[in-house]
Amino acid sequence: MTTIEPHVGGIRQRVGTGRYAIYFQGRECGEERWTIERAPEGYVIAGTQETIAPHPFPSRQDYRVTLTLEWRPTGLEILWSVGGREVRATHRAESGTWRVRIEYAGHVKEQEGDFPDSCEVDYGTHLFSTILLARRDFAVGGEHEFPALRVGPPYMAVQPERMLYKCVEARTIETPRGATLAKRYRVTVPGRGEAGYSFWADERGVVLESFEALEATDTWMKLVEYEWER
Repeated sequence: MTTIEPHVGGIRQRVGTGRYAIYFQGRECGEERWTIERAPEGYVIAGTQETIAPHPFPSRQDYRVTLTLEWRPTGLEILWSVGGREVRATHRAESGTWRVRIEYAGHVKEQEGDFPDSCEVDYGTHLFSTILLARRDFAVGGEHEFPALRVGPPYMAVQPERMLYKCVEARTIETPRGATLAKRYRVTVPGRGEAGYSFWADERGVVLESFEALEATDTWMKLVEYEWER
């Protein structure tokens, strides 16, 4: 299997690491391990997400995200391995434009579109919620609706959408680091009319547990290991 090439840059400082357990219909079926590092030019998030049966799409995703010091995404690399096939997608921000190069089965596709300051990026790891929460403040009852570039299967290309985040409650919950004050958010895509999902996040915006619906019932992902070094 090919891999994502190591990031080349200056000296980096470890900020945080974690591991999520992934569930489908109440059964554990995978995990995601991730790290956040700070470099002179910004932050780098890297991780690997693997799922197995009974998940409906057993696969492996390796990803790396580059960010400014203000947590604004500047690039995303994805290597998705599924069913003996690989898709490699390289995304980058360039002067208000988001550019994508997709490599699959010897073919190359390219995509580009506007990336204004108000636009967010969404991809299938909860670290993108952490990125968003690092730059947006929510009181209980507060909400933000914004344009988003949503990245996902089958080619890890971009689908422009509008997303809505709403903070619905705050209380102390148990985490791998002990009891901590957290907020619960509901996430919907208004244009699709989908049910949406919800999650708890700590004061740093790290997602502690997510749920497959708007209510905190069926667990989707749960943070089971977590270290923060600053």
